[in-house]
Amino acid sequence: MNDRDPEFATKAVAVIELLLNPPTEGPLFCVDEKPGIGVRQPTSPDQPAAAGRAARREFEYKRNGTVDLLAGFRVNDGQVCGMVRLKHRSREFCELLALLDEQTPLGQPIHLILDPVSSHWSAEVNAWLAARPLRTFLFHCLPVHASWLSFIEVWFSILSRKCLRRADFADASIATQEIEAFMLTYNTHMAHPFEWRKGVRFYQRLKDKIAARSELQLAA
Repeated sequence: MNDRDPEFATKAVAVIELLLNPPTEGPLFCVDEKPGIGVRQPTSPDQPAAAGRAARREFEYKRNGTVDLLAGFRVNDGQVCGMVRLKHRSREFCELLALLDEQTPLGQPIHLILDPVSSHWSAEVNAWLAARPLRTFLFHCLPVHASWLSFIEVWFSILSRKCLRRADFADASIATQEIEAFMLTYNTHMAHPFEWRKGVRFYQRLKDKIAARSELQLAA
């Protein structure tokens, strides 16, 4: 992975420490979008297995556009909150914030780990937050090119393997229903907190890098 952020170590350590020790006064969500989920269906139906021959599936598809999933993984208990839309602009991100707001008891701050993309930090998002003074949203920014630090990417991988890999969707509404049904099933039967397993050495190496930089600054 290329280190494109001069403050990578500092930001990464802050995020990892949040994942290792989630806040207790309110939920911590890892938030991101999974864009471009293909809405497609085979041009011919599958052929069932016959004597001496395995089942066959048509490899050519008819493409019916794409949908985008916006979701938050609640680090505290592993529950997922998300929605499917045709786009993932600031407007849709504000809808996701409203969904997280609805599912969080009043008085609790909501911590978010998220990418530093424009749709998360736009004037529209700032205006939406300012209009809700009774709820505190605390944004924790990932380093540039480091979405792999976020637990939501792990959950997107689970979604791809268990729901999307062999799925056929005739249109966007069916894709939406299937993805929402999987989220419900996951939350009911499979949800659990994830553990940070990148390794103690990686974490310590980042902390050593920060300490070395501080020593150079003091020496200067």
